[in-house]
Amino acid sequence: MWKEEIDGIFWTNYSFLDDEYIDKVLNYSQKHSLIEIEQKDTHYEAYADPLRYKPEFTTPIISKLNEQYKILFNKQSQTIGLSSLQFVKKRFVPNKSFYKLHKEVPSIYGECVFMFYLTDEIDGDLVIPDFNYRITPKRNLCVIMKTGYSHLVENCTGERQVITGWSFAPPSRLTKNLRKNYDKL
Repeated sequence: MWKEEIDGIFWTNYSFLDDEYIDKVLNYSQKHSLIEIEQKDTHYEAYADPLRYKPEFTTPIISKLNEQYKILFNKQSQTIGLSSLQFVKKRFVPNKSFYKLHKEVPSIYGECVFMFYLTDEIDGDLVIPDFNYRITPKRNLCVIMKTGYSHLVENCTGERQVITGWSFAPPSRLTKNLRKNYDKL
């Protein structure tokens, strides 16, 4: 069940999918290599295997998101042909990974970003300073946040595994110029 945390900007669902699905994703990912994504304002790793091309992984997430997108934005995201910008699995490097304060431009990234957390963490909070809001990643928590709002992700002592994407971003590989190494995903 979705809950609006910040009026018209941020929504949470603490029981997004079943544990069997999460275990399946985590087990599958362990068998694949990681690519380091590092820029001046961010550091994390992303899984090189294109999970976004496998309907058994994308369909449960996108279908459930589309139910909420229909309510929030009166439209749905595409379900096939996803780019690495629209659907990617990430992992934080303990005590190293972070995202500094930033915001995505809606004209490039679309209306929103989703984050589906696969692991329980004790830190690595998503922080939205303008609203004095923070949330700690928890297994099976999915969030939807409108783009255009400043936010950051604090350092994490755990691996903070997440599937994320800007569902309404153009499906092109514009990521080559926007995010270093995204073109390799």
